[in-house]
Amino acid sequence: MSMTQLKMAAMGRALTAMGALVLCSCNAYPPVRPPQGPPAANVGAQGAAVPGDHARAAAQYEAQATGRAPPAQIDLMLSAAREWLAAGRAAEAIRVLASVNAAALSPAQSSERSLLSAEISLASQHPDEAWQKIAALPEPTTASGAGRFFLLKIRIALADARPVDAILAEMAAERFASSPADRTGLRSQLLAALRDAHERGLTLDPQASQDPTVRGWLELGAIATQARGASLTAESEAARWRAKYPNHPGAEVLPQALPTPLIASVVGARVALLLPLTGPASGQAATVRDGFFSAYYQLPAASRPELRLYDTGALPGPEAIAQARAAGSSFIVGPLTREDVAAVADTGAQPVPVLALNFLPPDRLAPNGLYQFALSPEEEARIVARRLLADGHHRGIALIPRGDWGTRVSDAFTHELTAGGGSLIAVATYDPAGHDYGYELQSILRVDDSAARHQRLQSVLGGKLNFEPRRRADIEFVFIAAAAATTARLIDPQLKFFYAGDIPSYSLSNAYEPDSTASNQDIDGLMYPDMPWMVSGDGSIDEIRNNIAQAWEDRAAWRSRLFAFGYDACQLMLAMSAKGRSPADAQVAGLTGTLHFDPDRRVLRELIWVQIHNGEPRRLAASAAD
Repeated sequence: MSMTQLKMAAMGRALTAMGALVLCSCNAYPPVRPPQGPPAANVGAQGAAVPGDHARAAAQYEAQATGRAPPAQIDLMLSAAREWLAAGRAAEAIRVLASVNAAALSPAQSSERSLLSAEISLASQHPDEAWQKIAALPEPTTASGAGRFFLLKIRIALADARPVDAILAEMAAERFASSPADRTGLRSQLLAALRDAHERGLTLDPQASQDPTVRGWLELGAIATQARGASLTAESEAARWRAKYPNHPGAEVLPQALPTPLIASVVGARVALLLPLTGPASGQAATVRDGFFSAYYQLPAASRPELRLYDTGALPGPEAIAQARAAGSSFIVGPLTREDVAAVADTGAQPVPVLALNFLPPDRLAPNGLYQFALSPEEEARIVARRLLADGHHRGIALIPRGDWGTRVSDAFTHELTAGGGSLIAVATYDPAGHDYGYELQSILRVDDSAARHQRLQSVLGGKLNFEPRRRADIEFVFIAAAAATTARLIDPQLKFFYAGDIPSYSLSNAYEPDSTASNQDIDGLMYPDMPWMVSGDGSIDEIRNNIAQAWEDRAAWRSRLFAFGYDACQLMLAMSAKGRSPADAQVAGLTGTLHFDPDRRVLRELIWVQIHNGEPRRLAASAAD
C-alpha cells in the first residue's frame, strides 16, 4: 500500500467516527419540537398522559382540583381541559372551562383559558369562530407562551383558509425563537402545514400578498405538493423558486419541500481526485482534500466508490487525467489551479465527466464533459453590485487593490453595476501590502477639497474660522475589494476616520475570517455575501460544524472556506453521478451555498448576506427588491 493510501485509510478511520453526520446533512434538519405547555400540576396526572391516556390524566386533574382554592384549583382545571382536548373529547373540555370561575382568573390564566377556548372551537370544526377568538387576543410580548400561541394561530388560520395570516404568525413566532434549531423547527412546521393544507384543497396564491417573504412561502407550499415524488421536476422547481426568492427564509427548508436525492448508486465506481499535493499550492490543496474526505467518508463503507488521489504538483493536469481514465475512473474531480484547468480544456472534449475546481476565463467556453466549480471573487463582486442596487444605492466609490485579482474583481463589479443603472463616481487603487491608506481615502472622499475651501474663506474673511473637514456628499455606497481580512480591517476604520462611517460599506467574503472577534470588530457594519459554512445561526450547518470540529480538532483547517469547498466538491460529484439525469442538472444545498449549474456548466452559488456586529457575522434580511 502506498503512503498516500495509508494516509487515506488512517483519515478514513478518524472520519468514520463522525457517524452522526450524514453526507447530505445540509438537507437534514432537527426534529420539530412540540410546544411546551404549563408544568403539570401533579406527577400522577402527568404520568397518565405519557402513554397516551389523556382522558385518565384529565380525570385525575379534575379530581385533584376538588377542594383546592384558586389559583391552584384553576391551574388544575385548565390542565384538565388541555388533556380532554388531547383525548379528542372537546365536549368535556367545554364542560371543564365552563366550570372555571372567570372572576378569579389571573392574567396568565385568562390568556390560557382564551387559547383553550379557541382550540376547542377548532376541534369542534368551527374554524371561523376559532379565528375570531384568537385574532382578538393580544400577541405575546415575551417568549413565555409565545410558541404555543403562534403555532395554534397557524393551525387555526389554515383551517379557516387564511394562509397569509398563518405565514405572518410564523414570522412573528421567529422573534421569540431561543435558538437556530427552534427557528428551523418553526419553518419546518410552517412548510408542513402549508403543504398539508394545500393537499386538502386550500389555494395558496402568491398574489394574495405584496410581501415577498409571504409570497415565497405561499409558492413554496404549493410547489412542494406538486413536485413530490418527481425528482427532476423538483430540481427545476427548486431552481426557479430560488431564483425568484433569493435570501428567502424558506430556502433553509427547501430540501424538505423539494427533496433531491444526492447519493447516487456508486457501488463499484472509481473516482479520481486531482490536487497539487506538492508544490506552491499544496497547503490550499490539503485543506480542499480534507473537506472532500470528510464528505466521502460519510458514505456507508459498502457503497463508497473507490477513490484515488493524483498529485498534479508532480505531473501536469492533462497527464493526471489520462492516467485516471486509463485506471478506469468513471468520474474525475480536479484539477485545482487555473493553469491546470486551462491545460485540460486545451485537450478538448472529456469522455469521462471532469469537475474542475477552478474557472476558465469568462470568454472561454468549456469543452464537452468539463464542468467548473470555484469560489469565484468575480461572481461575489457581481452579487455585491446587485445587492447594493436593490438596497437603493446607485452612486458610489470603490477601493480596488492593484494587480490581476483586483482588476478582475473591479471589471466584474463595474459591469454588473452599470448594467443595473448604477455608476462609480470615483475609484481608488491601493497597494494590498500597505498599511496606511490615508492618501487614497482623502483623495477619493475629497476631504482635501473641504480643507482648501476653508483656507480660501479664511483668506477672504480674515482671522481663524471654526472648521471640521467634510467628505463629498454624493456618495451612496463604498465598495471595498479586499483580497484578505487584514486589508479590510485596515481600510474600514480609516474610512470612518475620514468621516465616511455613515456610508453603507460593502465588501467580499474575504473581508472576514473567524480568527478573532476582537480584530473583526474593526469592520463592524460591513456587509458582504458569504457561504453558510462561515455563519452561525443555521441549525443544520451548526450541527455539521460541531461534528467536524470533534473529528478534526486542530488537525485540519476545517473552519475555512476551502474545507467547505472540498466538502461540496464531493457532494457535487455524487449528485452529478446519479443515474438517469444529466450531470448539469445536479443541485446541492451545500456548505458553500446552494449550488446549481448555469448553461455553460459553471456552478452558480447562491450565498447568504451578512453584516458584522460586534465582530461577529449576522445574517441580513432580504433586500427590499427581493
